[in-house]
Amino acid sequence: MEYKAEEFREWMIENERSENTISNYMDSVKQFFEIFPEVSKKNMIEFKRRKLEENKPKTAAIRCIAMNQYCEFIGMPECKVKSIKIHKQNTVENVPTLEEYEYLLECLQKVGKMKTYWMIQFLAKTGARVSEFIRFERSHLEKGEVTLWTKGKIRKILIPEELIRDSAEYFSGLPDNKWMFPNRYGKQMTERGVAQNIKNCQRYGIRKEMLHPHAFRHLYAVQFLKHNKNIALLADLMGHESVDTTAIYLRLSAEEQRRQFNSAMNW
Repeated sequence: MEYKAEEFREWMIENERSENTISNYMDSVKQFFEIFPEVSKKNMIEFKRRKLEENKPKTAAIRCIAMNQYCEFIGMPECKVKSIKIHKQNTVENVPTLEEYEYLLECLQKVGKMKTYWMIQFLAKTGARVSEFIRFERSHLEKGEVTLWTKGKIRKILIPEELIRDSAEYFSGLPDNKWMFPNRYGKQMTERGVAQNIKNCQRYGIRKEMLHPHAFRHLYAVQFLKHNKNIALLADLMGHESVDTTAIYLRLSAEEQRRQFNSAMNW
């Protein structure tokens, strides 16, 4: 059976899958055909077993979802496998404290790393996913919001007025560019490029667990709820389909749960 790579890509584009989803699914299907010559129920079950052995459950689940979609695409839905159930996470870990966040900004400002300084502020104060962040344009500063077509729907990300005012001098001193944070060649930055910029901050003695773009999205949610308990509003701002997803930010971290538990059991 021929692996219809480009046809599958076109099919996903027509079904309005996000760029990130298309990339993950294409990689998953490629992995399948590196092992098996054709799609069959037997091979699908074996692929699922191998992925569970080799990867974390969440990654294995994505690989199987991708192959199930491929089965739909080639008209062989009978070969699909049962989805992998993922234990629902009920705590958020590795969220930077406000003190850590402010210390990191202080370090970056002191050494003149102003691009990373403002990148981190825009991540932390908009709650954007890194896949959304790399699509921020200079024109969005005038509008005070970023409107994107993502995951088959319109996503609106608000930019705080204070952040726009504070960063105005930085952006006014830069060459004209469509992108808010372009790469060194003036092109759109990649997700990996953003992650590497933040990872480089380890040199300032920052916890490496918090040095990834999504950590600042967590910080955004935690700080928002400290100042405004409207969880429905936060769900909208973060682009969550369900308030249940956002509710995780109301829970204590596992470390804090343990601390409060031990304090309460001191009798």
